[in-house]
This record gives sequence, C-alpha cells and structure tokens, in this order.
Amino acid sequence: MTAKLNKIDCITYQIREIEENDLNNLLLVKNEVSVHTERLKQQRDGHAVYIGAFINNCAVGYVLLSLDNKEDVMPYTNNAKCADMIDLLIIEPLRNYGIGSQLILACEEICKEKGILCLGLDVNPGDNPKAKRLYEKMGYHTVGEIHLDGVYEYTDEQGNKGKYEDWCIDMIRFL
Repeated sequence: MTAKLNKIDCITYQIREIEENDLNNLLLVKNEVSVHTERLKQQRDGHAVYIGAFINNCAVGYVLLSLDNKEDVMPYTNNAKCADMIDLLIIEPLRNYGIGSQLILACEEICKEKGILCLGLDVNPGDNPKAKRLYEKMGYHTVGEIHLDGVYEYTDEQGNKGKYEDWCIDMIRFL
C-alpha cells in the first residue's frame, strides 16, 4: 500500500464544561491525573470552570478558568476582579483550527455571565510566541514585568533529568 497524504478541511468539535467522566479522555491531551483531578475539584468547589474541546466525545484541548481573583494584575485593573485562564492546551495536530480561540471566547462568556469584567492569563513569550500573538489578536495586552511563573522538573527522551524555568508575562482584557 502506498502512503497517501490527506487533508482535513473542516473539523466539527464541541466546547463544553468538562465532567468527571471525561478524565480518561483528558489524559490523551495531558497525561497527568493529579492535575485533572485537582481542576475537577476546583470546579466542584465553585472556584473554577474546566472547559474542554471535544471531537466525538474525545478531548482535544482544554483550559481552566479560575474564578478566583488574579491578584498580580490588580494594579492594572483599577481593582476590578480579574479571572484567570490557566493552561490553555490543544493537541498538536489540531492547532491552528480555531479551537483555542473558541475556548478563550467560552471563558470570556462565562466571565460576562458572572459579572467579572476582566480576564487575565500568563504566557511565556519566548517559548510560546504563537500563543502570545493569538491573545494579542483577541484583544489582550501585556501588563507588568516578565516573572518566573514556575520551575518544573522533567525527564528528556534519553532519561536525563532537568529543570525548566517558565518565565511569563501577564496579559489582560477588559470584557
């Protein structure tokens, strides 16, 4: 059989709140059970909304919308409450189809429904310039200085351990 290149012209997907029974599907996007179970707990407790993108009930992306105030941007919001988009992620083959934009719009809509006037996020401009451009295109602007968002341990394909420093900037949008 000869390999044949195929093109996907249109993808139909659903954006919805993630449910407890979606956990196994989420592991296909990011294989970290503890991360997903903690986010589902935050959602049950009313502190967050966990939103997913699904094709035929298979997760292809997600974002956590924290409803708690994003304290580090308060000097830039005139003390208006600011929700926080955390860890927007789409599986690699389905990036650039507008799924991330739709997840962002879903977050914005939830904020408006809850009377939250500002939405913020952190992005690493060096490691993720495409995401930063997307946020700018959607009306988000940079506030504050670059900051160390976290240090994460990893193991590379050769088994070598290392640490990754995630240097981010805050971005906000008034809704």
